[in-house]
Amino acid sequence: MRSSRLPAVRPPLPAATSNRPVVAFSCNLCGAWNEVEQFATEPATCACGSNVRLRALIHLLSLELFGRSLPLPAFPRLKSVRGLGMSDKQCCAERLADKFDYTNTWYDREPRFDSSNPDPALWGQYDFILSADVLEHVGPPVEATLTQLCRMLKPRGFLGVTVFCAPSDTLREHFPDLQDYRIVPLGESQVLINRRADGTLEIRDDLIFHGGSGSTLEMREFGATSLREKLTGAGFREVEFLVENLAGIGVFFDHDVSQPLIARKERFAMETRAIAEFTDAYLAEQQAVRKLNQLGEQLRLAGQSRWLKLGRRLGIGPKL
Repeated sequence: MRSSRLPAVRPPLPAATSNRPVVAFSCNLCGAWNEVEQFATEPATCACGSNVRLRALIHLLSLELFGRSLPLPAFPRLKSVRGLGMSDKQCCAERLADKFDYTNTWYDREPRFDSSNPDPALWGQYDFILSADVLEHVGPPVEATLTQLCRMLKPRGFLGVTVFCAPSDTLREHFPDLQDYRIVPLGESQVLINRRADGTLEIRDDLIFHGGSGSTLEMREFGATSLREKLTGAGFREVEFLVENLAGIGVFFDHDVSQPLIARKERFAMETRAIAEFTDAYLAEQQAVRKLNQLGEQLRLAGQSRWLKLGRRLGIGPKL
């Protein structure tokens, strides 16, 4: 189930010290069955590299595209459906690229993608965009990125997001006056040097990095209410948060897991090309099943041949 409202208290995470010492689930990224002790939400909890937030994002993607929660290996191959990833994990990007016309991008290497200033030729080109733990790192104002992402989607496109939302439900911009800045080492730590729009210098050492010191700077901390407001202000008409635990696929929320959500321009509907591609795939699958059934029937009839029965008594001939 999905809900557009965040509850006051999320369902608790099964703990290793409770009556459920092992968390068992089927990974919807790779299809593997897992039984995990000391379950955590941030680190990978499947050999493929998936964690809670990635499995939640694939769950939401499947619901939007197909109306049901399918494991990624069971997705039909639809190369007429176009998607964009923002710094996806390799375990997710490769599987999505196998199913769709999907491009994973990076801010600091090729294929590069500046979410706040993309090429206008990309406007209206994507059925979906996925952003897993990225929006808290883009430079201010975050509204610029959200507006551009909305423009890049087709009229019935959607944005899939995971992003941390503070329990206090408040938005906190760490560097509201960020203009021209550099992060430089100072001793054993990092400092940010920023020249504001008015020319004055700002030096900050209260930096929060994700992935280790100097890696990815946290620019802000969202609240669920402010995030919804900024998404709708950027042009998205519907925003739905995932808040329920999904035990079967290993999605359990605790106090600090990123919030999964879908932001839509309109309800997704497949275009004619995608419907045709889906139909062709379905018919090919049905044809393969019919051929297998026919082969099975032929083998059954052959197995009843009196000559084969005689051969079996003599220890010769095929064993059907």
